[in-house]
Amino acid sequence: MLFCALTGLIALGGSIDVHGQVTAGRLGVVFEPREPYRLAVDAAVTSLRAAGHECDLIELPLGDEAALQVALKQLADAKPTVLLAAGPTAASRALETCADVPVVFCMVPNALDAAFLASDSAARRRVAGVSSDIDPTEQVEWIIRTYPRAKKVGVLHSARTAKTAASLGEAGQKRGLDVRTIPANRDEFPQAIDALDRQGCDSVLMIPDAQVFNSANVERLLLWGLRQKKPLWTFSENVVKAGAFSGLYCDSAAVGRQAAGVVEEVVRGKAPTAIGLRYPQTVRRAVNVHTAEMIEAPLDEQVFTSGVVRLGESP
Repeated sequence: MLFCALTGLIALGGSIDVHGQVTAGRLGVVFEPREPYRLAVDAAVTSLRAAGHECDLIELPLGDEAALQVALKQLADAKPTVLLAAGPTAASRALETCADVPVVFCMVPNALDAAFLASDSAARRRVAGVSSDIDPTEQVEWIIRTYPRAKKVGVLHSARTAKTAASLGEAGQKRGLDVRTIPANRDEFPQAIDALDRQGCDSVLMIPDAQVFNSANVERLLLWGLRQKKPLWTFSENVVKAGAFSGLYCDSAAVGRQAAGVVEEVVRGKAPTAIGLRYPQTVRRAVNVHTAEMIEAPLDEQVFTSGVVRLGESP
């Protein structure tokens, strides 16, 4: 199906009043057709319906422009009170399509760099939500906890993720950790590796930037880390399985439930600008113990006391 239950999305006329509060109405839920977004939406809708809200789902048929325009027109005609959007494209399309309607986003990576959160964005006053990124402070604390020898951590980024990278640099500075932000390009990745060496980085923190990382570049970086005996922290359990030292990543369903809570705040009258960007409250952690051995990074067993996934162990 190109979209789900669209026929149930009816116009009840909700809008933002002069005080920034939201009048009563029905909720629209828009999401991109990818598994992480579906998981977030399923959890969010379950929470919202349990709280008594009426929700209708629209799966955006990305890749089929004609069908997408039909779905967006029906969304605009429905005039939902508040929109929940899972995924960066869904959030942008929701804001463009439904003027003056508050949009709560979730599962948006590198959210600090999202155009709709820019200081000059006309949509900023009516958008809030939960990123899929882990709080920079929490990432820095995890680096220090798992590899106390870290002194200079490299973060490769493109122009599209400059603010996200800078936030990690600021978080590191507060804890006395030198986080070097290094511009990179996926088509010139060997130069990025050279830059890590030139700047004397003893480790790398990866962020989900498709302008920097593809599968080949991830493999190159993993090999560099193993050869140089330098740890890599990543944003995906799969990359930890492939050989990264450790990773922090969100739980899609938990992000959906957290976003549902934001929707309820907006419905009760809290201005989106008073909420802004939030980071996931539930954080998943993984450590590859085999990689730790190979790079000679001893692990304190207390690292594993809080449900951390151990990977790379012999059966």
